[in-house]
Amino acid sequence: MWKKLALSGFALLLLAASNLRLCCRMQAGGRDLEGCYSLRDADRAAEAAAWAAEEILREPSPGPEAERRFCLRFGSPDGDRQALTGALLRSVPGVKLADVAFVNGVRLGIVEDGEELRRRLDRFIGSQMPTAAVSGGISGRLEIRQLYSRSDQAVNYDDMVLLVSGMAPVLYVDENGKLV
Repeated sequence: MWKKLALSGFALLLLAASNLRLCCRMQAGGRDLEGCYSLRDADRAAEAAAWAAEEILREPSPGPEAERRFCLRFGSPDGDRQALTGALLRSVPGVKLADVAFVNGVRLGIVEDGEELRRRLDRFIGSQMPTAAVSGGISGRLEIRQLYSRSDQAVNYDDMVLLVSGMAPVLYVDENGKLV
């Protein structure tokens, strides 16, 4: 009787152990990241971040600042691999996620805050508006995208406003809908 109970307990222990997975929790740049990652995913994300950093910086990079804490887990890892790679890339000194301005698909440059660029462009358009005009806007399509870049590449807002208005001239419309 005791033998059967011991063997049953041992079988349950083996069953539980077979469902345990070695995972890791990650910390990038001093911040804890959400989720638990497989060791393979963590290695791949660190490699991808290191390669991307070298491509962005155009020189060998020190690599991401990351720490791992190992844990055992029932079930699959639940961490987002893409978010992990992004966090590791942002932890590399000299690399940051920046707002890049495009006009009609042409990259103009990087600004600290894309919304601030839009506000300054609106003020510029308003300050130049003729008295007969009721509205104004640029003749092209301004698009702000977030891309990884070197930390030292930001363009002054005033210079960027001039670049945007140079690529897509400002058009003003009167109350009849005609260009002024």
